[in-house]
Amino acid sequence: MPSFALRVETVFGEGCIAELGQRAKAAGYKHAFVVTDPGIRAAGILDSILSSLDEAEVAHTVYENVTPNPTIPEVDGGVVAMRDAGGDFVIGVGGGSAIDAAKGVAVTFAMGGATSKEYLFGVGATPFPGKVMPLFAIPTTCGTGSEISAAAVITDPVSHYKHLMLNCTPNVAILDPNLVAKMPAPITAATGMDALTHAIEAYVNPGNTPFTRMFATRAIQQISKNLRQAVNGPDRPAALKHMLYAADIAGQSMSQGLGQVHGLSHVVSGRLGTPHGVANAILLSQVLEFHKDFLAEQLLEIAPLMGINAFGMPANKAATEVVAAVRSLRSDISVTSKLSEVGMKESDIPQFVEDAQKSQGIFIAAPRAATAEDLSAIYKSAL
Repeated sequence: MPSFALRVETVFGEGCIAELGQRAKAAGYKHAFVVTDPGIRAAGILDSILSSLDEAEVAHTVYENVTPNPTIPEVDGGVVAMRDAGGDFVIGVGGGSAIDAAKGVAVTFAMGGATSKEYLFGVGATPFPGKVMPLFAIPTTCGTGSEISAAAVITDPVSHYKHLMLNCTPNVAILDPNLVAKMPAPITAATGMDALTHAIEAYVNPGNTPFTRMFATRAIQQISKNLRQAVNGPDRPAALKHMLYAADIAGQSMSQGLGQVHGLSHVVSGRLGTPHGVANAILLSQVLEFHKDFLAEQLLEIAPLMGINAFGMPANKAATEVVAAVRSLRSDISVTSKLSEVGMKESDIPQFVEDAQKSQGIFIAAPRAATAEDLSAIYKSAL
């Protein structure tokens, strides 16, 4: 039977980043290895994090060589830098890319491997690593849920596959709304659609449990209510606080699996470098459209969570309304709706389908089994 556990101590509230240093010191850690990207320092977000460590007299080394869709070499470079610095715990600061890279460093360092590729599911010699360095996760976007998930997504730059690294759950997640206040609107939009995708895919995944659906239900409701305001509304700070919470619980909801949106979007990101949230935003409506008759009863349940008055509405009609609501939300926050606009061509479809079936088989079966022809049709509909 499926089981459910909350494995991450989560600290939430404005200004809570100030507790980072004392929490690390109380745990006995001496030297933080901070994994982030150059944009975080440029935005001034890193200042409060390093100040908290300084106040607690916890040494720190910053590694900023992380790009969107982090790669094996980037993770491996972090491992070398951490060994040179003498770090004894890892802090991931940023969006999902930085936190995933931090997870990769924490696992590879603890396992003592020559390369993070050894620990990638499906290709590595040790797909279920048994060790991970102590890890704090500090999200600066409202979307990925990486701060509480048990997996990281690492790209092989040779094959362009995005692979999972497992068993890398953070010990502590620090969610400070003040750290997301400077997030640019396009990133707010893309990461918000990522969180919505997590929640909807988790809700309709055949492996869902009452507990994962509990989180998914609340996340869908909060995202539908607050994402527009968080992107471009007059009460943006309050909406961002709700979105930070919603993204985290959407991450909790996905513990039993996601689906074809992620299976297909990971290939788009791996091949084209498209931000993960943008790829999800494009494909979410198309996957739901393709399966809406099969998912009709579940989408009827989701409809009121998205603000749709579905009382007395036939399930098939509600399903159509949910797909329309996803498209409307995406349009209102100015996220592109077509794969062609991020560089995909119809001639790419066979290769992308092949990649999806090879590298993301764990996603391709949900919400129901799909053939190569089905996946091709979804990609084509999104062009």
